[in-house]
Amino acid sequence: VLGVVQKAPLASTFGDSVSDPAWRHKPSWYQISSADRMISPVNQERMAARLGARKVITLDASHASLASRPAEVAALILEAAAAITTVAG
Repeated sequence: VLGVVQKAPLASTFGDSVSDPAWRHKPSWYQISSADRMISPVNQERMAARLGARKVITLDASHASLASRPAEVAALILEAAAAITTVAG
């Protein structure tokens, strides 16, 4: 189903410049998919390190970890939301 409904990004997206990315100022959490064949897990680790993720989890999952490991992904999202709510509250 994902293969049918998912659309390619606009070509212009790749030429857009971002002058002040949010990850430089806002906390981040990161989930690595160890069986991802779209984005190398090694590159995912680099991205998580670059943005200074507060927490990184690695799941035995493909690129579609939201579909194959929803409980673990949701738990990470809820943890991040709770941390932000605590800081903002």
